[in-house]
Amino acid sequence: MWGKLVSSVFAERMMVFVALNWLFFCFIVLGAFLADTGFVKVVEVPFERKPLDVEGSLDYFSMFLFTFVFNLFLSGFLLLTVTGAIFFPLSFGFLLFRGFLWGVLLYNLDVSAFLAVLPTIVLEGEAYVFAALAGFLLGLSWLKPKWVYGDEQLSRGDSFRRAVGECKELYLMVIILLLVAAAVETATIAVTGF
Repeated sequence: MWGKLVSSVFAERMMVFVALNWLFFCFIVLGAFLADTGFVKVVEVPFERKPLDVEGSLDYFSMFLFTFVFNLFLSGFLLLTVTGAIFFPLSFGFLLFRGFLWGVLLYNLDVSAFLAVLPTIVLEGEAYVFAALAGFLLGLSWLKPKWVYGDEQLSRGDSFRRAVGECKELYLMVIILLLVAAAVETATIAVTGF
């Protein structure tokens, strides 16, 4: 049953999902291009970065858990979904800005480091696209119900409640993708030390 519901919501919103994907990953390329041309400069942080360290040994489970929770609640839910629910273009804006920043930061990586972080970028990026889609649906549902649900004649409240149901289904994908991304990121750090 879950699979049918998720696929039906996903199928209904496929065009928006594809457009968000194209825009997000194009903004990564744009950020890298502008960093290459010198239009955007990356400033190094003046302190040393270390992975999570517990009594002299790496605690990979804590790293995995922190990465997942941070990405899910702060990066996904608060930044992309809640802001979109307040005003739907914000979820698009924050998603594209994130893609641009990732492009700028990825530009300075050598090929081996880029290939090591690429799976994490793709998984997290897809999760953030789903989270932005959820924010878009929530925001548009109370602002313009007809744009989301066509000629169903739903009130703003009914439209918003229906969008919340759809977003629960979309967040299943967000959670799965971010769990896998956190595991891949933790494994990448454990193996490569990046």
